[in-house]
Amino acid sequence: MEGEKRLSSVKNVLLIRNGALGDFIVTLPVLTCLKKSFPQARITVMANPYYLPLIKNQVDVLLPNDIPGLHTLYTYAEDFPETVKRLFPKFDLVISYSPDPDGCFANNLKRLGVPWVIKGSPFPTQPIFSSITEFLLTPLKAEGISTRWDPPNILPTREDQKFAQEFFQSTLNYHDENKEIIAIHPGSGSAKKCWPVKKFVELIKWIKNDFKAKVLLIVGPAENRLKEQIKKLSEENDLFVVRNFPLNHLAAILQKCQVYLGNDSGITHLAAAVGVPTLAIFGPTDFRVWGPKNKKVKFLSSFYPCAPCVPEKMAKCEHLFCLESLTVDKVKKSFLNLYFQFCSSFLPINYTNLIKERGNYVSR
Repeated sequence: MEGEKRLSSVKNVLLIRNGALGDFIVTLPVLTCLKKSFPQARITVMANPYYLPLIKNQVDVLLPNDIPGLHTLYTYAEDFPETVKRLFPKFDLVISYSPDPDGCFANNLKRLGVPWVIKGSPFPTQPIFSSITEFLLTPLKAEGISTRWDPPNILPTREDQKFAQEFFQSTLNYHDENKEIIAIHPGSGSAKKCWPVKKFVELIKWIKNDFKAKVLLIVGPAENRLKEQIKKLSEENDLFVVRNFPLNHLAAILQKCQVYLGNDSGITHLAAAVGVPTLAIFGPTDFRVWGPKNKKVKFLSSFYPCAPCVPEKMAKCEHLFCLESLTVDKVKKSFLNLYFQFCSSFLPINYTNLIKERGNYVSR
């Protein structure tokens, strides 16, 4: 009864999630669990302002994590700026996934008058063998909050969908609803997670030749190191480059694609969360932990002896044999299986040849 009383007394909830795009998306099930457990509560999410528009139709308040004075909560300050002192006391419950090894941040929230603070670790410090989302939900479960969860679901707004429609019609001169659009993202926040660009080139040529599809090449700030390679790739293969779009616009664009292919990256999580059939390539990281859990996702993971490996080992690795060992033929096979499972209504011109080719790959 005491636990039920505590749950019913919560009227204002704050969820804090710092980190990269993928970290933000795998935390969204925490948000849905909070909404189920506190249906009458006003829920605020604090995160990178670049990511917040993705969930503007799912929460009551969006709060950027660059508020002046917020950094003082990570110190042993005797007092805090007025902006901070006015903000936090209105919350009955704060769930924080900020790095806080000594508990300083959580203690300062309590000093400011927050009655219930749940401290969640942003990343596991020991190996885990289930989804990262399960790990993130553990502290909520310990506090008696329901942790029955569904995979992340991002729903572009009507305005974002309108932007995507106009983009396809103007930039791509796209009017044929039966024409395949295949999105490819060759990058990742870490170069150690990237399948070689030269192999992406070979795969893209095959897709354009056999599927007669429009290929969208997704490029973001993390791909600056691949700038020249991507420029050459797009010019030689007549690709459409989607570069540095706001994430809410990119989400709506991805939602209109028939297939997405990419590495272990935040954009891959985004594609999966908007419901695109997704092929995710994994090398040094474990897809069972870090992969999207959405229904239309297939994984292609290296079986190299040392993969997957721990982050410290990945950072020191200079050869990336795990990703090099994934041949273009293996990716083609996985791509075809994904395509025929989820995209049967978009049959390419040489459909018969692809059926034969798929059979050849499956029999290998």
